[in-house]
Amino acid sequence: MQTVNIILIAVIVILSSLGNTRVAIAQKPKQPEPEKPLLDDFSPNPLFSKESDPLLPSPPPDGQVLGQSQQQILEPELVKLNAEATGLLVAGNIPGAFELWNRELRIRRYFGLSQEIAALNRVGLIAWNNSQRLYIKFITERLDQISQKLNKEKINDLQLWESLGLAFKNIRAKNSALSLYQQLLETANQSQDSLAQEQYFNEIAQIYMMWLDYPNAAQTYEKLLELQQEIRAIKGDVLPPPTQPATPENPNPTPPPSEVRSLQQLAFIYEQTGEYLKAISVKERLAGYYANQQNLLPIPEIKLGIGWNYEKLEQFEQAGLTYQEAYSIATSIQQFDNASEALGRLGKLYRSQNQIKTALDIYQAQVLVNQQAYNYYGMMNAYDQIGDIYLSQKAYQSAIAAFQQGLGLAQQLKYREDYFVKKIDLATRQMNR
Repeated sequence: MQTVNIILIAVIVILSSLGNTRVAIAQKPKQPEPEKPLLDDFSPNPLFSKESDPLLPSPPPDGQVLGQSQQQILEPELVKLNAEATGLLVAGNIPGAFELWNRELRIRRYFGLSQEIAALNRVGLIAWNNSQRLYIKFITERLDQISQKLNKEKINDLQLWESLGLAFKNIRAKNSALSLYQQLLETANQSQDSLAQEQYFNEIAQIYMMWLDYPNAAQTYEKLLELQQEIRAIKGDVLPPPTQPATPENPNPTPPPSEVRSLQQLAFIYEQTGEYLKAISVKERLAGYYANQQNLLPIPEIKLGIGWNYEKLEQFEQAGLTYQEAYSIATSIQQFDNASEALGRLGKLYRSQNQIKTALDIYQAQVLVNQQAYNYYGMMNAYDQIGDIYLSQKAYQSAIAAFQQGLGLAQQLKYREDYFVKKIDLATRQMNR
């Protein structure tokens, strides 16, 4: 009997230990799934992958597209993928976001080239705006693959080619974009389609501008201007249609005609490359255009730019005459800010030429112009210039009076008060030596 009890106790102990073992095994924590390795320059392009997707377990053979009904079922799911990817990007999870976009782009391949290129363009812009060089590389490679396919199969779908060019342009694939638009331009030249030529010249010029390639951009805009003038001549227009600049009453006016935009871009380029005579010539054409349209509003600013170009050429007399012209036109249309700017530049110019009395008269006039515009900041700066001139001429009482006027305005603005206090103190000390 005792032996039986011992055996029963042993069995119970063994069963108990086995039960504990089973509990321990059941409670053992699950091992986390290994993280996917991050993509790098040596990773295969995920957009070339043919792997199935949970949303599309059985994709059609390569080169075939899904039926309309299948596309309609998948479309809301792809919209959700895009929204989730956008959320991850906002949260700072860039790899996670682009993993979802890669899935979307792989599925979009089965929606046809038009939809795929549009999606590549959209995601490519996101990659560019977030400085994601690796994903731009992947998207560029897929766009290049599509371009090769279109060339090989001699597909002449103009809309498809244009959307492809826009995608290359937006992701800054300079060489691919230029090559494609040059190809489109050549086709437009052969068919003598002047409006298409204008469009492609403009795209090419913009690409050069994106890469700060000013010499090539200038050449392209010059050709574009010639073409635009020919188009206008064919239409029988003496001038491009009128345009209105932005004003407080009309902050979003209609954009200027294409010819005017080309002139504006050319003027900018010539300034960047230091070709100031060419810049002046283009700006004079712009000013003449607005004058013929009886639209004086943009002219003062253009004249200020011309005056600055003359200064860069050290043609100071011509610069002064241009600033006077800018002032005259600005006051006639009550553009007091531009009028004040013109007087400020004139005053500085005459002062640099040691024409002190004329400079003083100009700064006094600037005070009056700023009074009309209730521009206290402009008045304060004008009094500062007047005080400095008097101080340099050792006219200390007049200098102190001007600086005191400036201090009063500075106190109202709560700006540069210490500066004027120090100026008054300096003039007083020099007077009392």
